[in-house]
Amino acid sequence: MLKKNETVAGENEGMKNITDEDITVSETKSQPAADETQKLAVRQKIEFPPVVETPFPPAKVVYTKKPSARKPQVTKLNKRDAANARILQERCRRLCLSLFFRENAPVRSLGFTSSIHGEGKSFLALVTAQVLARDSADPVTLIECNWEHPSLHEHFDIPATPGLAEWLRGTCDEDDIRYQVDGNLTVIPAGNGSQDAVKLLKQVQKNGLLKTFKHPNELYILDLPPIATTGYGSLAASLLDSIVIVVRAQVIPDKMIAETCTQLKDLPVHGIILNQGESQIPDWLRQLL
Repeated sequence: MLKKNETVAGENEGMKNITDEDITVSETKSQPAADETQKLAVRQKIEFPPVVETPFPPAKVVYTKKPSARKPQVTKLNKRDAANARILQERCRRLCLSLFFRENAPVRSLGFTSSIHGEGKSFLALVTAQVLARDSADPVTLIECNWEHPSLHEHFDIPATPGLAEWLRGTCDEDDIRYQVDGNLTVIPAGNGSQDAVKLLKQVQKNGLLKTFKHPNELYILDLPPIATTGYGSLAASLLDSIVIVVRAQVIPDKMIAETCTQLKDLPVHGIILNQGESQIPDWLRQLL
């Protein structure tokens, strides 16, 4: 069970001292109750990173093509924020070790989803991808598959299009959508795919995620669409080897969480990340989520 008090996309504007309450992750069995999350069968409690006030600074972006965008600015962290960022990194590393580096059947893809927009999944996907890229000898690709609320292009200051959707339609080359943001991390923005999302995802499902791209040795982190507010959320989740559900506590109704778990019951859900308490996220960081 995790400690630290932070909600990834909360509405409270104030900055408060971190307390000892917050993120809980549970590894769940595949048959959650349909009406209340309290009936979820829990195998084991595992630790997961607290969602802290700032991530570590974005990596310097290295482009093969010159985009029409401003140069990213690195935010200087104070001592408390830097310490919280290190805690977040280490616990994200722990999650990666339990999945990508385990001895038996390690995964090659992990997705972050939630019930609705604003629960923090994009933030956690981003930080996990950066940590994994630093630890892995294999290249890592962060793919945005959330066509309703794309945000990664804003964080990395890369073009919003062309992205995953345009490439799947065949209107551009794969190299046109890949942005190397440091030596071992590539980012693929979502592009504009909300109108034909199901068709695009079925195309990936048919070939398999690892065979869809031309770099079969890569590890993948996906920012998935929310389950309750998009019709294709569960279809996108089915493409991954493992899934994490991000929940904003005290805001999302239990019945909605239970319904999300029900829709994902036949998929490899690794755990539930519970974000509790009031937000300490500053405005500049909230814009990334």
